[in-house]
Amino acid sequence: MPLSRHLLVAGQAAQDLYSFQQSAQYIPETELPQTKWFRGGASLLAHLLHDLPRSDPKVDIYVPEFPNSQHNPSSWTELNQLSGSAVFTAEHIRKLNVDTLLHMPKSIPPPASKDNRTVYVFQDGETHFAGEGTKAVSHLLEPYWPSYFIYHMSRPLCEGEVWERIRPKKPFDAKQCLDPERLIVIVHADDLRAEGIELFYSSSWEKTCEDFVRHLGAIGRMVTLATCPHLIVVFGCDGVIYHRGLDVLKPVLFFDPGRTEGEFYRQNAKYVPGVMEAFVAGFARALIQSDIADYEDCIADGFRTARSLARKGISLRGPNSSIFDAPAIMGYTRNNEDTLIRFEIPSDDIGKGDNNWSLLDSIIADSGEVARRIVLDGISRVNVPLKRFNRLVLFDRKEIQLFQVLKMCFEEYLAVPQTKPLSMALFGPRGSGKAFAALQLVETAAAGRKTRQLIFDLSDFKRPEDLVEAFHQIRDCTLEGYIALAFFKNFDVDFGGSLFGWLPHLLPAVARGRFYDGSMSRPIGTALLFFGTSVTRSFAGFQHHGCPSIHQGTARNVREFIGCLQGFVDMAGFNRTGLADKLYPFRRAVVLRTLLEEREPKLKSGHRMNIDESVLSGLLLVSEYTQGIRSLISILSMSRLNNATNFFRSALPSETQLRLHVDYGEFRKAMSGRLLPLELRELLAERLHDAYANHIRRKERAKLGNESKTDEQIDKENHLEPWDKLGEDFKDSNRDHADAIQSTIRITSCFLAEKKEGRKPVTQFTESEVEAMAMHEKDRWNSERLQRQWKSGRRSGKDKTTPYLVPWKDLDEATKEIDRAMVKSYLSILPQNYAIYRMESRV
Repeated sequence: MPLSRHLLVAGQAAQDLYSFQQSAQYIPETELPQTKWFRGGASLLAHLLHDLPRSDPKVDIYVPEFPNSQHNPSSWTELNQLSGSAVFTAEHIRKLNVDTLLHMPKSIPPPASKDNRTVYVFQDGETHFAGEGTKAVSHLLEPYWPSYFIYHMSRPLCEGEVWERIRPKKPFDAKQCLDPERLIVIVHADDLRAEGIELFYSSSWEKTCEDFVRHLGAIGRMVTLATCPHLIVVFGCDGVIYHRGLDVLKPVLFFDPGRTEGEFYRQNAKYVPGVMEAFVAGFARALIQSDIADYEDCIADGFRTARSLARKGISLRGPNSSIFDAPAIMGYTRNNEDTLIRFEIPSDDIGKGDNNWSLLDSIIADSGEVARRIVLDGISRVNVPLKRFNRLVLFDRKEIQLFQVLKMCFEEYLAVPQTKPLSMALFGPRGSGKAFAALQLVETAAAGRKTRQLIFDLSDFKRPEDLVEAFHQIRDCTLEGYIALAFFKNFDVDFGGSLFGWLPHLLPAVARGRFYDGSMSRPIGTALLFFGTSVTRSFAGFQHHGCPSIHQGTARNVREFIGCLQGFVDMAGFNRTGLADKLYPFRRAVVLRTLLEEREPKLKSGHRMNIDESVLSGLLLVSEYTQGIRSLISILSMSRLNNATNFFRSALPSETQLRLHVDYGEFRKAMSGRLLPLELRELLAERLHDAYANHIRRKERAKLGNESKTDEQIDKENHLEPWDKLGEDFKDSNRDHADAIQSTIRITSCFLAEKKEGRKPVTQFTESEVEAMAMHEKDRWNSERLQRQWKSGRRSGKDKTTPYLVPWKDLDEATKEIDRAMVKSYLSILPQNYAIYRMESRV
């Protein structure tokens, strides 16, 4: 017998008034009303869920009758029509009064049982119905308890008769209380903020997670929310946190990897009323229609429905129609843009004060492989946590947070007329892209305004008058109606024989917004001034020069300069900063893709960049370029790529040219994927040798049947030596094999990494995977032997001859079995703190 499904909608349905400019042109003016009334809340939920009775599976829906009165609006919303579109968004919303009438269904379904499922969706009101809450409980809850109760909570949070009746209580009494596991509370993040919970807005998702974990319990009276079994916090159309406070499980973040909070609105249609109701409707539909209640799947459906409503916007095509196209909103088409990444928030580590974790490091399996995909397929085709500022793409959480703060600072600065410049400093090594990053950030913040970019290199200035001329150029921009985006390179170089000699000449500009032209003090006006370093690589290092141990005058200038700055960023740069730096391939990948497109457009076919795997590995994984980005640009310019359709290894510059920009030995090693730590490499090499010896022993014993020989006898007959007595040539061969493990397992979409909690390691390869890896290993072995000048012949290490220097297809099965055994051994030879994982998608 099929499961009977029932859904009830009740609660507040405030009546709102919408008005718009008479300039809207998408339909004749005579058909366009100046105002439109529409009920939100429970009425909008009922409208969005209207087609459930005709769905598959069929759902019986019970909704109130909403009177069509046109008086006492709860709010007045001025709409703005998107250019060239029939879609309207909310421009101004004014609260007029609080309509908290409780709307209840006239009829109710039969009691919930094993043969039916009942979902009750309740839209809370701002005053919690002032005495009518008891009516809601007695009418719908006391006769029976529904299978699931979805409570869309309104401010003030954790108050009202309904919440007092349904909230979890101890001890739990099934006859008197709702099963806590069946209670789902949905609330908007802004409502938590309004109650005093500190959730930094529009920052990195790492910062959002930390604020949530640390501050959710900061308001004592809201303890019932923090300990709620299923709390869903919605961050607009960009992310959701699912908190399970009753069981004290780790919260789960669902987020758009390409956006932080608020960006979807800014990039699409700004704000559209009804997004929260759309989330609740999508969640409820998924819950009632599913056979097995999976709240995480329901969250994903609610998220996509909310985005669907935000994209569709408000339509005013007729005086009697709804302002929302419910069938189109609920029938959204899934697309890659709405992909969510699921991430279990490390609440224990956050609680201990760990601020160094990152989503990228926690979610991404093999950073090198994902960086390759960015270069090969483009950033838009790879779902990784990132932040875009125009053409600048950031992955590091600290950089994202600092740049986001600067962007917000710029937006505040540009929002009102200014009389003096805004000053920022960027620290980092040479070639880290400081000027590019600064200008891209400001272009994002100054979108729609007239701007002009100016770049000055103080290391080229010979006298103070050169700086005065630079300030005149900035001032000219202001007088011409432009906002100057001025970047001063190398502001920390010595000048006039003095450490940081330019600071006294820069201080009047950053402190008072003026500069001296002879005896005249001239105002600069509105401008954004960036100062990039060449000597000091971090703010802490620059700050150190302001300490008393430095020359008194220099220390004073540094302190005064810091005191006049409105912000700073430490940029990690283009090179690897240390063994713990796993993000450096990402910092290069986007830049490398762009530089390849600019160097030779024919390298790209469709979205795919054609580049040899070894070349790509070398460019991405070598630890250091001597001049940062400039060195990579030089390498590409010297490569033979004119009219090329593929970047082959032979197109690279000569060894002499490469040595100008990279450590050539390391670059060659990176091209082969040979970047294992030395201790791990040596351990794997020895264990590979042991695995080979053990396979030969098993094979020999299988030949002998019941006849037995000792290991020593078998080893002697097969010329097997223990590791400590093995010749260096053969040890090096095993080391090369160890280095190649990463590239070999990559062909089966696997990677080698230190063990990490929450990831499931590979315990067995499939037969097809073993065969593919064995063939790959055979090809590598052939290449290694040929490069070491081995020849075909009888087996002799002394003469460097072997009968096995042949293609895979020419080997006999017994020899092929050796290669198969060796690749199978990869799973057993690893030290305890390492494992092989599959590059499974977590989005």
